[in-house]
Amino acid sequence: MHTIERIYPKDLDLQNTDDQNSLLIHMQRYEFASRHLRGQHILDMACGCGYGSARLAELNPDKQITGVDIDPDAIAYARAHYQLPNLTYICANAEQFSSEQPFDSIVSLETIEHLPDPQALAANINRLLARDGRVIASVPITPTLDGNPHHLHDFSKRSFHALFRPHGLQPGEQLEQIQWWQFKGLFSKKPDQQKQHRSEGVGNAVMQYYLRNPLYLFKRLFSMLCHGFSNRYLTCVFNR
Repeated sequence: MHTIERIYPKDLDLQNTDDQNSLLIHMQRYEFASRHLRGQHILDMACGCGYGSARLAELNPDKQITGVDIDPDAIAYARAHYQLPNLTYICANAEQFSSEQPFDSIVSLETIEHLPDPQALAANINRLLARDGRVIASVPITPTLDGNPHHLHDFSKRSFHALFRPHGLQPGEQLEQIQWWQFKGLFSKKPDQQKQHRSEGVGNAVMQYYLRNPLYLFKRLFSMLCHGFSNRYLTCVFNR
């Protein structure tokens, strides 16, 4: 399935360069997270279809990984396709999920920008985190509201760092990634199941967004002057 919202690796065409690059940038984040995990109990918040949780579990067989996502279909897919002995999936809302067992590390990649109240997620992560725990999270740090209708917030590096600061979590190691824009089929009207790559149809969403929010175009132009035809993503380790 090709959507701008989720990646399903088993449905991607790995002979397609665009699909290869989309998967690579996501897997690099999880491998970065894997290298910086602390402790035995790990939470992957908003795990989607489970491929990233499975990668964490595969690379860390000594740790117990719990993947949580609000979408029951995604959790069902994860249980069917990405199961390992040290991996458990739970269907729950990221802002409300609770656990009697605190987590030593919490991973939340490309999640925060989707939620109505990022501060509520940060507060819940803080509640779930062990006293000396670690958070590994990522967000886009270039504008995305015009191109992705599922995103509710834009972040800069500064505002991303500031989100966790009230909870005593300070930024440490970081991974910054560049994803160059794809221009194929920008104005395609194909349904998701017929798309050849994830960027198809994005141009339609962009034009509709500018009609509703014309001043946002200046934000986009400024970003293009600074970063060219690319999106930038930041994955950061936050420590107490």
